[in-house]
Amino acid sequence: MDEPKIQLVKEEITDKSEEYLNNWKRERADFINYKKDEIKRLSEFAKFSDEGIILEVIELMDDLEVASKEIEDPGLDQIIKKFEEFLKKHNVERIDTKSAFDPLLHEAVSTEEGGEKTEEVRAGYTMHGKIIRPARVKIVK
Repeated sequence: MDEPKIQLVKEEITDKSEEYLNNWKRERADFINYKKDEIKRLSEFAKFSDEGIILEVIELMDDLEVASKEIEDPGLDQIIKKFEEFLKKHNVERIDTKSAFDPLLHEAVSTEEGGEKTEEVRAGYTMHGKIIRPARVKIVK
């Protein structure tokens, strides 16, 4: 083989090896990004996997709060406090209904003409900053 042909073959081999190396690097970067995205997706899934159970606990707490308004019993208040601690431990917070009406947080069930304040009908909750149950409110004067 003469020298120019050898040089052409070397250049061709070098070009192909660089192309393969670059393709490998690109695929490796794509795989690393996929792993990061998958870890993020799974952590979000785990964060909200308790949501169904939490909503059931909130329903029970609603019933206890109604009962405590009807019956003066310090035992019920203690149980409600335990439920509140349980919810706080799971990053569940009650939505403030004393502020102005916010359609992102509140669900209006009735309104009065010229009403500006909100009155809570049913408590709403957020979990990790996401609304899991909007607060039901009456808009009153």
